[in-house]
Amino acid sequence: MTSTTDKQSSTSIPPVFHNNDKGTFGYYTATERWPIIISNCINDLDNHLNQLSANLLKEGVADYELIESSGKVIKNKILALRKDIVKGDVLLEKFPEKLIAKRPIYKDFNLYLENPDDGQPPNSLTWANSGWLFSEVYLYNRIHQYFLESGSAYWIKQFDIFNAVKQSTFKSSIYGVLELAIKYKNLHPKFINELTYNAEGTNLDTLQILFNEFVEISLWGNATDLSLLTNATLEDIKSIQGAEARKKSESKILINDTKRAWEHLLSSNKNEKSGKRVDIICDNSGFELYADLLLALFLLDTRIVDKVVFHSKDIPYMVSDVMNKDLTILLNDLMDPSFFPRNDNTNDDPFTFLADHVIEYLNSEKIIIKDDPFWTNYFDYWSIDSNSEGSAIYNEFIESKTSLIIFKGDLNYRKLTGDRRWDRTTPFKAAIGPLSHNGLPILSLRTCKADVVVGLSDGVDEKLCNEWEALGHEYGSWWCSSGKWAVICFSEGTS
Repeated sequence: MTSTTDKQSSTSIPPVFHNNDKGTFGYYTATERWPIIISNCINDLDNHLNQLSANLLKEGVADYELIESSGKVIKNKILALRKDIVKGDVLLEKFPEKLIAKRPIYKDFNLYLENPDDGQPPNSLTWANSGWLFSEVYLYNRIHQYFLESGSAYWIKQFDIFNAVKQSTFKSSIYGVLELAIKYKNLHPKFINELTYNAEGTNLDTLQILFNEFVEISLWGNATDLSLLTNATLEDIKSIQGAEARKKSESKILINDTKRAWEHLLSSNKNEKSGKRVDIICDNSGFELYADLLLALFLLDTRIVDKVVFHSKDIPYMVSDVMNKDLTILLNDLMDPSFFPRNDNTNDDPFTFLADHVIEYLNSEKIIIKDDPFWTNYFDYWSIDSNSEGSAIYNEFIESKTSLIIFKGDLNYRKLTGDRRWDRTTPFKAAIGPLSHNGLPILSLRTCKADVVVGLSDGVDEKLCNEWEALGHEYGSWWCSSGKWAVICFSEGTS
């Protein structure tokens, strides 16, 4: 039994994971998961095309034939892409120069392909030998390229090739959605009337417990244990029973810096003009976005913060990642009785109650959602710095005096750490490079679904590798790709 990561000195920067690193989850993803994802794209696009003409005719769209024919061209390009991925040794193509004006970040990809910085020769990257993080981000930009090339506003602006799976997945989460909506409806009066944060520091113990709970809900999504919040009184929240429920869910959290993040959030300087702000770098739409909204509502209702900014993707990406339109769709789904059936026909239901409060905060700009092509570029987050490619993002965070930046999910964690072969005991602050000292307070909420993980205590990786192998898995090191464990890592952003 061995871990996938090689021992590194404390000062060295290890190489990135590559698609041909056999025995890694990245290798499995490139050879097994990507072809399935692309096949699902083709099937969903095919289903859409089968109904497209009738739907467009019904809507009175005159150029429906042109839209349909360009959709078939897109489908054929995606079919060819799948063949290249399966073959593996096909060179990654540069993005067409004519499209760079429409999507400037294509130029960044082309420059990297010309001269990779991961030890590969110029113009030599294939689906098989390229870095996992780079090629995965490249893949979703390639898919979007085909829609851009169509020149059709319908395919570029109105169609999300992953929308069908996003919607079906969210709809199947009805029980978790309903349970959380009921919890919020019951707790909301307490937030407004009893638990409002104030300078005197009253209720801080209870607010901290609730912060822990909502962070864990955001971390785990529908895997979290929600029982703590059922019809909770303030005493129930503090009860031994509640502590036991938290302890059970926390046993799978290998690193938990929630307390440090809470203390930093309370102590951070308040911006006199716009108030205290939290930024959330989104991961998945649907239930995870819904859980993130619960965290935002808690922070705003209790006046711990004055604004929550959600950062989304500007293209359909990584199958289920949040785009701006996905928030609107989620709110419409919550208010639609045909999407989430009600037991009665009254308007006073928990789904609508929650949606109304989100909409109220959106209208007052206390909740904001915004996209930026930086989040769909290949750059890792070491570039969120004043002198790097992410300088605009960095400057926004610094100028807004954000109190906390919450990076959600596995991909954001991989970008924070550069998706490198760090020894798993490497401190989190070492693995995030300049982010550890450039003034940005970072909280990473990540269920482990990839090879990279850092910050573990001595012996933890070896123990989990042995346990995972004992369950019959070929690679013990894949425990950290299973989604069964999690880490909550905080960096205050100062040396």
